[in-house]
Amino acid sequence: MKICPTCSFQNDERFPTCVFCNAVLVDVPSTPSADPADPEHGRRALLADRHATMGRELRFAGMVYALAIVVIALVPGLVFNPLALLLYGASAVVVAVAVARGTAGQFSASFLQALLSVILVLWFGPKQPLIFFMLLGHVVLPGFLLHWMELIHGAHR
Repeated sequence: MKICPTCSFQNDERFPTCVFCNAVLVDVPSTPSADPADPEHGRRALLADRHATMGRELRFAGMVYALAIVVIALVPGLVFNPLALLLYGASAVVVAVAVARGTAGQFSASFLQALLSVILVLWFGPKQPLIFFMLLGHVVLPGFLLHWMELIHGAHR
C-alpha cells in the first residue's frame, strides 16, 4: 500500500496516482498494511522466499563452477600445488560473483577467467604441453556459468 503524501489516503500499490486527490505516487515508498489479513503480506513473504531460493541456487552454481575450474587445473593442467589450486578456486569465485552481479558478460567473464588463469600459470604453473587444454577450459567454462545463471534468473522472474 502507498500512503498519499498530499491527502494521506491509503492507495493500492498498482495505482501510479492517488485515487482520492490524483497526486503522483511513483516516488512514494510502499509500506505494508496494518491489516494482517491483507494479501500483500503473503506476496512479500513469497518474494522473500523466492529471493532466498535464487540466492542459494546462484551460490550452488558458483561453487560447482569453482570446483570445475580447480578440476580442470588439476587434471589436464597437472597443477598439484595446493596454494595454486586454492588461487584457481578463488579466481573462479571472483568470476562467479562478477557474473551473478551482472558486472561481467559472456566475453568479459571468459576474458577475466583467462587473464587470472594466465597470471597463475606464469606465477605457479608447470610449463608443460597440456597447459593449453587447461587454459582453453578456463576460457570456455564461464560461458556455461553465464548461461546457467541466466536460467536461474529467468526461472525466478
